[in-house]
Amino acid sequence: MSRRNRNWLDDQDDDPYTDRGLFGRIVEDVIIFAICCFLVKLGISYLVSVKIPLIIISVILAIIVIIYRVYKRKDHDDY
Repeated sequence: MSRRNRNWLDDQDDDPYTDRGLFGRIVEDVIIFAICCFLVKLGISYLVSVKIPLIIISVILAIIVIIYRVYKRKDHDDY
């Protein structure tokens, strides 16, 4: 027997998540959201703790890029 071609809207009975109730899905979503918020907060705190070295590295890299671009233009006599 062949299975008829179904639309994704008709495929709700094959969904594995239908055995949970609405409250269970909401609780799961809230837990995942809380974990994501915690990880974002943790990442921001890590970035703030290394703020000064990141600023120093970015300034050094910006100076190197500016020097390279000026040298490249001077080398081709387009300056």
